[in-house]
Amino acid sequence: YKTDAAQKLLDVLKKQSIELLKMAGLSAGQAEEYVGDAMKFDDKVSKVVKSSEEWADYPAMYNPMPISDFEKKITNFKMDYFLKEALGEVPDRVIVAEPRYLDHFDELINEDNFDEIKGWMIVKFINGVASYLSQDFREASFPFSQALSGQPELQSQEKQAYHLANGIFSEVVGVYYGKTYFGEDAKKDVLSMIHKMLDVYEERIKNNDWLSEETKHKAIVKLRALILKIGYPDKIEEIYDRLHVTPASEGGSLYSNARAAEIEQVKYNVEKLHKPVDRTVWLMPGNLVNACYDPQRNDLTFPAAILQAPFYDLKQDRAENFGGIGTVIAHEVSHAFDNNGAQFDEYGNMKNWWTDADYAEFKKRTQAEIDLFDGIKYGPVTLNGKQIVSENIADQGGLTAAVQANKGENGDMKKLFENFARIWANKQLTESIKTQVSVDVHAPGPERANVQSQCQEEFYKAFDVKEGDGMWLDPEKRVVIW
Repeated sequence: YKTDAAQKLLDVLKKQSIELLKMAGLSAGQAEEYVGDAMKFDDKVSKVVKSSEEWADYPAMYNPMPISDFEKKITNFKMDYFLKEALGEVPDRVIVAEPRYLDHFDELINEDNFDEIKGWMIVKFINGVASYLSQDFREASFPFSQALSGQPELQSQEKQAYHLANGIFSEVVGVYYGKTYFGEDAKKDVLSMIHKMLDVYEERIKNNDWLSEETKHKAIVKLRALILKIGYPDKIEEIYDRLHVTPASEGGSLYSNARAAEIEQVKYNVEKLHKPVDRTVWLMPGNLVNACYDPQRNDLTFPAAILQAPFYDLKQDRAENFGGIGTVIAHEVSHAFDNNGAQFDEYGNMKNWWTDADYAEFKKRTQAEIDLFDGIKYGPVTLNGKQIVSENIADQGGLTAAVQANKGENGDMKKLFENFARIWANKQLTESIKTQVSVDVHAPGPERANVQSQCQEEFYKAFDVKEGDGMWLDPEKRVVIW
């Protein structure tokens, strides 16, 4: 709402929403009224919800509150009734992710704003379901997505069908992918590399020159407690036995099946409310090119799809694998000790295990990482160092550990850095860059490769980089945390 670029996007969304509502049977006047009300309410909400930078602070989402205090802040909404209907009970306490929004709840949710709230819900609904309704609706709902991504044309129905089915049955598809394309030899080799990177990380913690022995010990305890998930899960979650597709011949439609699946997923999640945390559950399917660390489970997940070239290949040079999956493995390990993960213990509980002096030094080094990236110009935008700091800390730790592992095997450093650059190479449209930098907690790929390499002494040796060269970074500006 505050920039010219945002206003242009909103104009696209307004026009699209009016067209969709007209296609749904509303008059032009009614459609324009709903969209106008929706934009008024959305503007009010935007002033009190968290920014992308604030959402990057993971522990700040944890604000436990007695239900009595929570309900005192909500006088215009029957919260008891809602909770009983949704959960079957009124819990003793809730965790508030957005305290500022809660403080302004009554200003937003009240009878005076009813028409605006109604318009907002209708506009969000029609945009959310348009792609399930017909080809005409799919085409009419494309302009806003196109404005965000720069995608030149609408995805084919075949690709849309795949992504839709994969979204609902992701773990099933992931297990199939893993069993088909990820062999046992590769799994054993990757497991060996993970343990190699964990050993390197433990060695780096032991030799750390700014941590106390007390904090080092607790960090190593957390490191050794990590749960490893490689390739794909051994068992498929129960939810997939509860999902059923009703064919058109029996009255089903794309929309009705998608809605039924979503309802079943919500029920399944609510049923978990008072059950112990199942630490065997995977947060990512095997066919996703990604990896993650979950601070609340203290686990590492490496789906089969990222365990492919250029990240990893049995046929690649060992140094290339260190520059690829080796950096990714250590990146995810680093998340256990980034500005967010560092506030969780080995069991995934939010608990301070640092001495005051150590944490003060960690925050100082975190600020140096923020400053390293803050203000970098990338295409048409400028990077926000605070928004992307947790991922940059992980990138730094990941590359540093991979370099040490490769050095220990007398590996080719040029090949390591070249493959590190290769895994972050990408083609990206201007619109997509703008969207990513405004909301994502990751720096753009080329900056991830270049800036982190500039902080590695071995990079300068491998490529004979001298002061005055384009990739030179003054030593006092180079950041090393882990």
